[in-house]
Amino acid sequence: MSRESHLELKVGSFVLLALAGLSYFIFSVSNLSLFEKGHTLQAVFGFANGLKEAAPVRLAGVEAGLVKNMEVFTDANDDQKTKVRVTMWIKEGVEVPVDSKVTINQLGLLGEKYVEIMPGTSAEFFKTGTVVVGFDPVPMEKISERVYALTEKLEKTIDNINKGQGTVGKFLTDESIYRNLDELTADLKANPWKLLYRPKK
Repeated sequence: MSRESHLELKVGSFVLLALAGLSYFIFSVSNLSLFEKGHTLQAVFGFANGLKEAAPVRLAGVEAGLVKNMEVFTDANDDQKTKVRVTMWIKEGVEVPVDSKVTINQLGLLGEKYVEIMPGTSAEFFKTGTVVVGFDPVPMEKISERVYALTEKLEKTIDNINKGQGTVGKFLTDESIYRNLDELTADLKANPWKLLYRPKK
């Protein structure tokens, strides 16, 4: 064998090994094996909240599969609303009760999105290919709006207190209330028996 042929054989072998290693790495990261068995389950959402393909699927907090495919479609049975159909691959042996709750969750405030399945108590399980209605997650925009509205309300309340408005504001800013409390405290110190005195009816 010539030197050129020997070199080409080495390069070809290296490329094949690199491709095999890359393929193994990809399937290891996605936790999906070509030879691993399982079944599919579909969930329909009105809002996917940034969920992506290959995202984890967890059942009762334990990783049980991954998102295989996502498809945007128009629901003719619901006033032509735009929805998302999420196809999930579930590991073999993992059964999902038919009264389970399927939603989209995320790790922390800015973590990765994943499908969360809260298992129900039914003795019946979803069959492969079953389509379930998922519970839409709350968009971050709405959470931000609620936090902003709450902050504004809190600031307004504090401002009213500082101005002496409202019961709490008057209590904290009205000097006559302090004077009355001081007089009452001094009177009770001088005459502690008044704490036990009960006027006759």
